[in-house]
Amino acid sequence: MEQRLSLEHVSKSFTTALIPGGQAGQSTKLAVDDVVLEIRCGDRVGIVGPNGAGKSTLLHMIAGVSSPTSGRIDVQGKVTSILTLGVGLRDDLSGRENIFVDGAVQGKSRDDIDKVVEEVVAFAELGEFIDYPVRTYSTGMKARLAFSMITHLEPEILIIDEALSVGDAGFGAKATKKILDICNRGKIVIIVSHSMGSIRSMCNRCLWMDSGRIVMDGDPEVVTAAYIEAVRGADEAILLQRFKAFERTRSVVPGSRINSVELFNGSLSPARVLKAGEHSFLRIRGEHALSAAGGECQIRIVRLDDAVLLSLVQCVDQWRLGETNFGLEIDLGPLVLGMATYRLDVSLVSNDCVCAESSVVFEVIAPLAPTGGKPMLLYPMTLESSFSGALEGSLR
Repeated sequence: MEQRLSLEHVSKSFTTALIPGGQAGQSTKLAVDDVVLEIRCGDRVGIVGPNGAGKSTLLHMIAGVSSPTSGRIDVQGKVTSILTLGVGLRDDLSGRENIFVDGAVQGKSRDDIDKVVEEVVAFAELGEFIDYPVRTYSTGMKARLAFSMITHLEPEILIIDEALSVGDAGFGAKATKKILDICNRGKIVIIVSHSMGSIRSMCNRCLWMDSGRIVMDGDPEVVTAAYIEAVRGADEAILLQRFKAFERTRSVVPGSRINSVELFNGSLSPARVLKAGEHSFLRIRGEHALSAAGGECQIRIVRLDDAVLLSLVQCVDQWRLGETNFGLEIDLGPLVLGMATYRLDVSLVSNDCVCAESSVVFEVIAPLAPTGGKPMLLYPMTLESSFSGALEGSLR
């Protein structure tokens, strides 16, 4: 009989108790929402998605661990699931005895089990512990035994939920190879994993789930790339919101303040969006009540992920006594920053005390998207700076 799985408008909801405002109530959570799916013999299906997307709930229903709230699941073939490694082991029996008991539960004959028992023992790498009671095993030893038992008894439909990394790195690599062997024999394999590399190497089909629904179904390379980009975009949106909370101007010492921080593009126009490779300028204007004591202007460019890409200190000792206003122009040259969102932090410091600070957020774009990933810097940079006057006429 050819293995096949069919899901027709399958949904699964859970009811949880709530006490809003001190009064008892109930809330319904829809974990799987109207899923329609067909999986045939030879399909090696990877499922990706964020935590809470409904991946594990879907697998539990296919494995028969739970039933759908609505819809129909038709399974042609014997389902073997690795949902929680080691849960089904009998603690009072030895590892070897567990192999025979589990084989019988899966409908295997004594002869079938005899043919593979030594392979299971060797694969599990338990040594003399194979004849000790399972209650004496560590968690890792139980996981290795359970994985070896399940994968050596010729599963027809194998379901794996985040169980690819069992034991140490060496055993994990061996476990992955074993799953690939099962895949190559034309069986149905369904894998849930946060490892995009595992999904791409093992599967010929990938589902992306979110909020209980299938968002995308197709080639693993295409689906995982789309999923990673969506996750990155969502993460960056959250980071950007937090990032912009730091966009502010603050005076710490009375009489000291940064009045303006401006970026200029190659056309000498103020801009918050700059092009990579474009000649750019920075102009800072402010007041410093402690000019007699001198000080310095500290400048940093920080990327969205908090990586500091530029740190520059401009000494202000040459201010004349009695002058409080200051101006600073910096020629950034061809902008070497890669495409991303950045924060420009400027601080006035005197005698190791921050007198004033200001931050602005800007974005770098590129006319042509780079290949081979996002560069942090395009090439080494050099900076030139001066006090008021050098760029004053051209930047007005």
